[in-house]
Amino acid sequence: MANPPAFDEVRMQAWKILRQIEESRAFADFSLDKAFLKQPHLRPLDRAFIFELVMGALRWQGKIDRAIHHASRFPEKKIDPKLLQLLRLGAYQILFLDRVPDSAAVNESVRLAKAVFKSEKTSNFVNAVLRSVARKKDQEFLPPFASQPVEYITQAFSHPQWMVERWVNEFGPETTQNICAANNQRPPFTVRVNTLQISRESLKERFRAEGIDSLPTPFSPEGLVLDKNPFLAGGDLFEKGLYFVQDEASQIIAHIVRPQPGERVLDACAAPGGKATHMAQLMKNQGEIFALDFSNAKINLIRENCRRLGISMIKTLQADASRPLPFPSDLTFNRILVDAPCTGLGILHRNPEVKWRRKPEDALRLKSLQTALLEKVCSRLKPGGVLVYSTCTMTREENDAVVDAFLSAHKDFHVEDLHRIVPKSWGDLVDGIGFLRTYPQMIIPREEYRLDGFFAARMKKGK
Repeated sequence: MANPPAFDEVRMQAWKILRQIEESRAFADFSLDKAFLKQPHLRPLDRAFIFELVMGALRWQGKIDRAIHHASRFPEKKIDPKLLQLLRLGAYQILFLDRVPDSAAVNESVRLAKAVFKSEKTSNFVNAVLRSVARKKDQEFLPPFASQPVEYITQAFSHPQWMVERWVNEFGPETTQNICAANNQRPPFTVRVNTLQISRESLKERFRAEGIDSLPTPFSPEGLVLDKNPFLAGGDLFEKGLYFVQDEASQIIAHIVRPQPGERVLDACAAPGGKATHMAQLMKNQGEIFALDFSNAKINLIRENCRRLGISMIKTLQADASRPLPFPSDLTFNRILVDAPCTGLGILHRNPEVKWRRKPEDALRLKSLQTALLEKVCSRLKPGGVLVYSTCTMTREENDAVVDAFLSAHKDFHVEDLHRIVPKSWGDLVDGIGFLRTYPQMIIPREEYRLDGFFAARMKKGK
């Protein structure tokens, strides 16, 4: 019989994924999916524990790093990054996982350190730091919320201070606290039914046959919310193209564009293809959608999703839509979607690593790109055509300011009030100007169901 490993393989896998996320600046959900695909032998419980460790360590990184700093008396920048990720995993278990005894979290982290670093000095350091974290875990003293809301929210909900300060100034302390609390919750696992192949009710039954219960999304007519967050990629229903994993707020965007069968549509920033393939569904796979992205790897991902979903009307092109477009000057479109690259502050509950990567100046930097995108594509819109601008962030520089600047420079465009476009039941998602605004702290009248934070403006060319 083979000897058991000298370390916990599940925790080792979680550590490797955290390292990849940091070193390659990959997204956590993508890294987890990729790792699970490579290791189909992992049991569901193992996958669930890895998911919990990785996402938890990222969500609570600020609070965890403060605990490590106080325990080691070293600032985190002075600790080797590989070692710091290992300490974060151990500290997360101690601070947040009641089902893992502190002794187990410490001992398994020490075993992992021995296997990774092969240094008694390093493993002793891990042992000392995590034991100190365990002793002091109930000694956190938070500043008073009433007089120091920024400092309180920053520490209590593990967000960068500049981000909290910005939101407190814009939304107020109470709303900011709710946003940050929501960002630390697991988002719902939502899929979009591929109605080119199956109805929502039929897919609901197919999921039920596999032991997965689901409920219809309250807004999108193609959405289902699953009762658990299983690793589905590679499963039979997924491979048959019966659904696409997509949050409901993202699904709403295609309904704002409202493409019709036979039209020509441009999706200027299309990867990974969620909105493009959704529009193809609404168009019954009739017409043309030009899907652009500057990355060849992402273009291949769009193609793969089209193949899996059985969509033939999408034409993919590797191109940067902020530069001259790669097709004849007389090629125009009925509708254009610019789902612009943004700071992503509306999806931090889904991608918690983003909050530690963003800087205060990023919103203004991205505003320049977003403005350039609208400038380059707007001339390709037919008179009477529709231009939809959307983001998954909540900063006014990237949303209202971009739309205002565009309208000031293009008097032949005007905003269409979304109250007149979307169903009346969606009214709470539309503000007084007529823009779509969803926030992660918005709790829909269903227990613990939340949307990603999205913005969208629909503009029309001409009268």
